[in-house]
Amino acid sequence: MARGRNKLEHLRRMLSLWEPPARAGAPIGVLATTFTLDTALFEEECLARFAGVQSDPRRDGALYRIEREEKLASLLCAAVVADVHHCGGRRSLRWDLLASRPSSGVMHAKISVLVWNDLVRVIVASANLTSEGYRRSQECAAVLEFDRDSADRGLVDPLIAFLREILETTSGTARVRAENLLKWVDETLPRSLAPARGLQRRLVLTGPNRESLFDQLSGLLPAGRPELAHVVSPFFDGKLRPGGPEPQLWAMLRQRGNAELHLHVAGEYAPETGQWRLQVPEHVLQSPPSTRSGAVLYLHPVDVGVAPTDSGPERRPLHAKMLTLRHSDWIAWLVGSSNFTSAGTGLSKHQRNFEANVLYWVRADSSDAMYKAIETGGLRGGAAVDLRTNPQFAPAFNDEGADGVSSPPPLPALFLDADLLASTDDRHQLTLSLNPSCAPVDWFVSRDAQRVLACDSWNANGQPATVRLELPVSGPPPSSLTVEWTDTTGARNVADWPVNVRSASALPPPEELRGLTLAALLELLSSARPLHETIRCWLRRQPDDDDPDEPDDPQGPALVDPHKKVDTSSFLMRRVQRACGALQHLRERLAEPVLSESALVWRLDGPVGARAVVSAIERQCDPEMPDEWAFLLCELTQELEGMRLKDAMGGVVEPAMQARLDTFVKELRERLDQALGGASGALRTYVTLAEGKGETT
Repeated sequence: MARGRNKLEHLRRMLSLWEPPARAGAPIGVLATTFTLDTALFEEECLARFAGVQSDPRRDGALYRIEREEKLASLLCAAVVADVHHCGGRRSLRWDLLASRPSSGVMHAKISVLVWNDLVRVIVASANLTSEGYRRSQECAAVLEFDRDSADRGLVDPLIAFLREILETTSGTARVRAENLLKWVDETLPRSLAPARGLQRRLVLTGPNRESLFDQLSGLLPAGRPELAHVVSPFFDGKLRPGGPEPQLWAMLRQRGNAELHLHVAGEYAPETGQWRLQVPEHVLQSPPSTRSGAVLYLHPVDVGVAPTDSGPERRPLHAKMLTLRHSDWIAWLVGSSNFTSAGTGLSKHQRNFEANVLYWVRADSSDAMYKAIETGGLRGGAAVDLRTNPQFAPAFNDEGADGVSSPPPLPALFLDADLLASTDDRHQLTLSLNPSCAPVDWFVSRDAQRVLACDSWNANGQPATVRLELPVSGPPPSSLTVEWTDTTGARNVADWPVNVRSASALPPPEELRGLTLAALLELLSSARPLHETIRCWLRRQPDDDDPDEPDDPQGPALVDPHKKVDTSSFLMRRVQRACGALQHLRERLAEPVLSESALVWRLDGPVGARAVVSAIERQCDPEMPDEWAFLLCELTQELEGMRLKDAMGGVVEPAMQARLDTFVKELRERLDQALGGASGALRTYVTLAEGKGETT
């Protein structure tokens, strides 16, 4: 469980969960779910820690972008599923953003599945992927870890099934990539079960067409009714419902003798009045059964007043959600995303949120230390408020959305998927998928305040389900489009429409790495260091790098044209040696295990990829010496023909990935045949002998 007494401790604990331990191995992928989302926090803090990005986006600029591209391109998947009401924001297209549109309620689960080669870490939290959740609010988180030696399938299997259920509320190619990551986890982790004794862990997952939280608890916990319950929640139902969470919890507790319900709620003390202001509706006071004198309710304030931090005083809102149940023979503790509301606990017939919680329970005789840890653990309020002091009660739930967030209108169901197909020097090609049966009356889609599609033209063209756009290049490809529409009340609404890539080949290389010379490519390929570190070292060797006012800029002439005072580019032997060295390192790089299509695309089409090397070699060759170009093409073709790609485990990759490499080799063969047309007879003979076909006549 992660909670902080001050900002720095809170930040350290929550974000440190995204950092790999020494035994984790190489990063494979991430799949996270959240209700609200801060794309900058996820990309620059969470995802960067997971993938091992060392550069700072504000200090290192272009170097950060290069390292981010390099690290994320190697992942099988990096994706966030956010509720459709809050799915938007600028981001790198190296990771996917999917909008969840549940049939009931909202997508409120906060699950982060971090997959490294030798470890899978699952974070089930109350915190959204926002600065508020990770830097400010009082939150809780449960962490589950599985490795190649031990994986409790009693936790893994229901988690994968639940995430697949959430993915069914999304659509598009990005969803397929997320499903492939879950498939990797499912097939890689062993099938073992947890010990039957000691601390027990279970998942309590609610959503449309699932049992309520209370029904699941009744089936998971040992026999017997607990005599005491502690609830930590920032939000409650707007009114006391007969079948709501308060009556349901009282029904779980002991029905004879004493029973206690302790509600730990956000509160602030007003010294001038001597009263507490509690963020809980007053109707909870009527929740204890009126026929039982032994049923007692206590209210404990969790102080949300101003707290000192390194950046000055700030409020610390309560956002944690926990439930503790104590029986004389056992104790249980629930941690996760469920507010103490009908929607959050799955009791509402019309609004059942997707929620995720981890249940811990242990018998009283199994371990006194473990029992005590659960009994006293978690975030708790102070002493119970004396209700005779007439505390003030404030609304603690906003009916407009979960978590008290006033949710904007969701993106209409007309707008399904926006995919980037390709990005060239003069245009970005996108495909928009639409559902004509859900079209609002008046709408349009824009990019940077310029309309790219409107309902009038769409209607005039017969309301096609697929629209292809070609947008002029004015910067990087768009990560979202803007949709404006008029609802049935006549109000004008605006929402983001996230853009995802159809395939990794749609993404252009970083602008900073275009047009590298062969000398630059050779150094980058031959270095054992990561790409961004090699570039940084290169920059430090340049004459003007000592100027503290000169920013690191790998787009400068040092990388694009790193000539020395004496130009030796005309020396054939030097050119051929340099090119052959690049070919050798290129083959070694392509022969390394490849995890995903995006990783292979980066090696083939990236700024330091095979095509970039071939283009640089061609630029270096003397056009008046055609044998040079033909010879080098022959060497590269011989290096790559027959190469079989391997995955991270040494197995054969998917046929589509091998086909991509084979297509590249076929292109080389065609260019070689073309180059041989202008080559000398001696060079043609050399090529024939190299290919093992015998002498030509």
